Amino acid sequence: MGFAIVGPGRFASGRIVPALVRASNCAPVAVVSRDRARAEAFAEEHGIPAAYDDLSAALADPRVEAVWVATPHDAHRRVVEAAAKARKHVLCEKPLATTVEDARAIVHACGQAGVALGSGFHLRYHPLHHEMRRLVAAGELGIIAAAAGEWSLDSEITAGAPWRRDPAASGGGIVTGTGVHVIDLLRYVLADEVVAVSAMTNAATSPAAPVETSATALLRFARGTLATVRCVRPVHNPPNDLLLQGTRASLTGRGTVDEAARGRLEAGAVDTALSGIPAGTNMYAAQAHAFTDAARRGDEPDASGWDGLAVTVITAALYESAGSGREVRIESVR
Repeated sequence: MGFAIVGPGRFASGRIVPALVRASNCAPVAVVSRDRARAEAFAEEHGIPAAYDDLSAALADPRVEAVWVATPHDAHRRVVEAAAKARKHVLCEKPLATTVEDARAIVHACGQAGVALGSGFHLRYHPLHHEMRRLVAAGELGIIAAAAGEWSLDSEITAGAPWRRDPAASGGGIVTGTGVHVIDLLRYVLADEVVAVSAMTNAATSPAAPVETSATALLRFARGTLATVRCVRPVHNPPNDLLLQGTRASLTGRGTVDEAARGRLEAGAVDTALSGIPAGTNMYAAQAHAFTDAARRGDEPDASGWDGLAVTVITAALYESAGSGREVRIESVR
């Protein structure tokens, strides 16, 4: 499957291109940027056949069967709706959109067009997270009473991504950067939905700090699990663990919440089939391969548009709770 990469930034260079090259069933065939010179330089650097500064022209290219959207967050809706109209499958980086309204519109557009829509939650493809989900589903941990996940960063926002400081473009700060990944990961591992959120952030207090850099949320799941989500930047040596505490056993993914596949699985009172990372693991390549397979079959991708919408709804509730100081209830998105 030929992919057009929309948004040739650091993430596209470091994660998307290697994933599409490594996956056996897809490849990068075009890149799209508003800056023609930038698109051409990116294409030349990575050996991509075509470069465009016009999205409609890229979508008219018969080699392009799907798009991987890696633009600033507020541009997602425009790009996805154009791709859906052109009958191209869509893998959209998180968050699906900066508002619930836009996220619903994205899901609707792809549904109406009959194209696959995937959300960029690569942590689902970490082998240790998959093992944790398997053990939970098998009942090995008993009732999951508590869970916790963190993805904090040791760096400030880089000068190369100034849009991340713009609430209109990013939709938020560290929550839309890494917190959304932890929220989806907990949904995935627990195979359960969030029904209420209570949260606190260091909400913007000056024009120099317009988005939050620290957030902690408590999620109540439908089956009763209480889970905490923490994301902070910058902070020294963040552990970035995923913890599950059940009535029979416990599991901890040490350092598994990251862009790279790393970490180890620690188990208490349960035997695991996997404790380390298999050689050659690449979460983004696994994601690209799985998405392409699902699109070819006409199936809903894992980490679907509905998952992206659900996390957008939870994120909006998180910000509402942080602003009001109250618990916010969440209804099903379907």
